[in-house]
Amino acid sequence: MEKTVQRILVRAPNWIGDAVMAIPTLSALRARFPESRITLLAKPPVAALFEHHPVIDRLLVYESPGRHAGMIGLWRLVRSIREGGFDLAFLLQNAFEAALISAAAGIPERAGYAADGRRFLLTKSLDKKTAPLHQREAYLHLMCLFGPEGRFEKSPYLVITEKERQAASDLLFEAGIARWDPVIGINPGAAYGSSKRWDPVRFAAVADRLQERSPGKVVIFGGPAEVPIAEEVRRNMKHPAVVVAGKTSVRMMMALIARCRLFVTNDSGPMHIASALGVPVVAVFGPTNPHATSPAGADDRIVRNKVDCAPCTHRECPIDHRCMTGVSVEAVADGAEGQLSRLGRRKIAVFLDRDGTINQDVGHMDALHKFSVIPGALEAIARLNRRGISTIIVTNQSGVARGIFDEEMIGEVHRHLKTLLAEAGGHLDGVYYCPHHPEIVPCTCRKPAMGMIERAIAEHQIDLSGSYIVGDKPLDMGLARGGAKGVLVRTGHGEASLREMLASGKRPDHVADDLAAAVEWILEDLKKREWIAE
Repeated sequence: MEKTVQRILVRAPNWIGDAVMAIPTLSALRARFPESRITLLAKPPVAALFEHHPVIDRLLVYESPGRHAGMIGLWRLVRSIREGGFDLAFLLQNAFEAALISAAAGIPERAGYAADGRRFLLTKSLDKKTAPLHQREAYLHLMCLFGPEGRFEKSPYLVITEKERQAASDLLFEAGIARWDPVIGINPGAAYGSSKRWDPVRFAAVADRLQERSPGKVVIFGGPAEVPIAEEVRRNMKHPAVVVAGKTSVRMMMALIARCRLFVTNDSGPMHIASALGVPVVAVFGPTNPHATSPAGADDRIVRNKVDCAPCTHRECPIDHRCMTGVSVEAVADGAEGQLSRLGRRKIAVFLDRDGTINQDVGHMDALHKFSVIPGALEAIARLNRRGISTIIVTNQSGVARGIFDEEMIGEVHRHLKTLLAEAGGHLDGVYYCPHHPEIVPCTCRKPAMGMIERAIAEHQIDLSGSYIVGDKPLDMGLARGGAKGVLVRTGHGEASLREMLASGKRPDHVADDLAAAVEWILEDLKKREWIAE
């Protein structure tokens, strides 16, 4: 199939939370068809999630036609898709309509779950009964339609531009929240229905307790329909709060959530957004099953009251809503304080590429005599050490899989680097490398996959939201997720990488001449953010 698949149409799920849970599958699809052009067909709120996302080449926004213009609107959509000349339709949405539209548009290959009576419209299908329970896993399971299931990165990630981050910071500043103030997000709504909503009065009590026991300003989130709920939370609070419910676009909501240090929420789309942005989550679950829709963060916390009638599918509880009324203020507040305590113990880090960033890039480093440090690099690392900032190498070393050198050679190079660093008064807190072949062995560690970063976070208790990625290639900048900032150095492949990124409409958070200049900017940026003192 891969020889003929040049254009892929992906029908996105309609709900924001489901769309976030589908991101690992889109990443896997991109890895499976690296040369194909991928278009995402999505409703406006979901389409907004994927602006600037590297797994998508084009967005096709699908407005639901009105009752009277239904057939006309549907035909226009079919005609638009037909003009795209797609070879494959990958249907993450399980509705009959998604398969019907793809077939009517003449897309020859149509893949998805055989659900909603649409099996006869699909050329490749899986029985929905075979799907794993968790929605993220269920989407990923569809990848077996294109060959053996590989090891896929299972954590979703979202992309926010620096301009969007600045706009969010400006909005909060105008509302009285300084740029260095810790922000606690409260999300008392849930689009599915009232059954998924915890009592707004209890949300207010949690928000007050958090402000009384730890520094932080409260921001209350929600969509246009949830403004009354957000206002009810604010009215019941003893301390001030900023309500942004109903006042933001999806993109601004994302940028504001990324600004949060903690996000307390119901099971909802914003919950999944927060988790995908690396913001620690405390989620209240009632009628929904956390084994099916829990957020992806390893440290995200779920608070629930287990009752016999849950999980259920009711939008409104037909009885006494015991699954939610049984969740106490103390349970949620304790979970939130536990998250803040954990964050207080975490460190920030500068994740460093090796070849082209610390040392001259000579191709595959198969002999120690080829190792030559870029001027100023050792002193720059030592400077970070003196400020208590962890320095961690993350490097792709496919020369092992290619048979050019063995892992002992990697160890020899890193031992030599550590010796040179010690002479300069510096050290490395960790070294992670991926030895796998980029085309043969599927793995979750090779950059820009997050496997090495995730290991480092777990092993060194790193707070990614205050950390930085420094490297000379776009794949290094691809690690700048979850609030981390990317700094591209002009050494190594940096100049060519910058041209490539600019041509594709992407830009790192900062461009520096070399590692020494990158560290200078990082330290100034940390002062502005008040992560470190003057």
